[in-house]
Amino acid sequence: MLEDARVIDVHHHFLPKAVFDDLKSQAGGANRLVNDKISLTLSEDLHDAQTHLQAMDEGAVDAAILTYSGVSVLGMAVCRQLNDGFAELQRSHKGRLYGAAHVALTDPEHAPAELERAVRELGLVAAGLPTSDGRTTLDAPELRPLWQKISELNVPVILHPALLPQGASTDYGMERSCARPFDTTLAAVRLMNAVLPLFPDLRVVLPHSGGTSVFLRGRISMFFEPAGWPIPKPGLAKTQREQHELGFDRAFEELWGKFYFDTAGTGGWAPAIEFAAAVVTPARMLFGSDYPLESHSGATVRELTDMIAGLRLSREDKQSIAGHTAERLFRL
Repeated sequence: MLEDARVIDVHHHFLPKAVFDDLKSQAGGANRLVNDKISLTLSEDLHDAQTHLQAMDEGAVDAAILTYSGVSVLGMAVCRQLNDGFAELQRSHKGRLYGAAHVALTDPEHAPAELERAVRELGLVAAGLPTSDGRTTLDAPELRPLWQKISELNVPVILHPALLPQGASTDYGMERSCARPFDTTLAAVRLMNAVLPLFPDLRVVLPHSGGTSVFLRGRISMFFEPAGWPIPKPGLAKTQREQHELGFDRAFEELWGKFYFDTAGTGGWAPAIEFAAAVVTPARMLFGSDYPLESHSGATVRELTDMIAGLRLSREDKQSIAGHTAERLFRL
């Protein structure tokens, strides 16, 4: 991989055995659970910590932050199981496995208290949230107390796409290949317009290289109209020159700069990662393996770390992506 770089995987999935067994039962023993709320591959590796550690060793990954916010749609009781299970792994494998705190977006009354318990009492290092939960999106007014609590706790947010975004088709795996990246993009736009202006200290990790947001950055900025600003010809697209003359480009970049982007989501396709680095800078990119789903063995994890080592970037930039930025962001 890289010399003098601690490799930290910020997109790494785990399910406590009790949660996995319940989902497996719901799937009737099949290796995939698909219903009106969720589309999930039930790899047996999900609940086996030793398998995770072995894959990390073989893949040259030093530490991982565990999440699975896609199952938050199943309710707060499941989120508490996730939080307790991640905390136990964090204690048992200190310095190697860390956990993110999970809450259900559809239970905004109890979400702030559970987040506080998971961070202050259990010591989890981030907040893991889905990009949406049914009809509940991240800009919903009832979620403002949750965003306030995240700001108070001063932990980064790791997003993950809804496993079955609203209206997504499961034909040809399109809920995974197309709908999830677009749900991430929609979440980013909602955050920029309705959440980040209210809570400017938030830091948010967008999964899968930002979904489609990196490619669409120019188009998103073209329609960005900051609240409270005088807007000539509101609603019309604005060129780069017009954005600059109005000062919208600086307002946009201030909000866009709150986002970090993990490198998961392309199966190790280097051109996509190099394009993202050119758009967002390597300093805001973080290594992600999406184990045990996108990568599912030590060899496939190693393929992803080797891909980072082979990027056409400076040694310092590759070290930043591999782990240096994650160390600072999550205070590991």
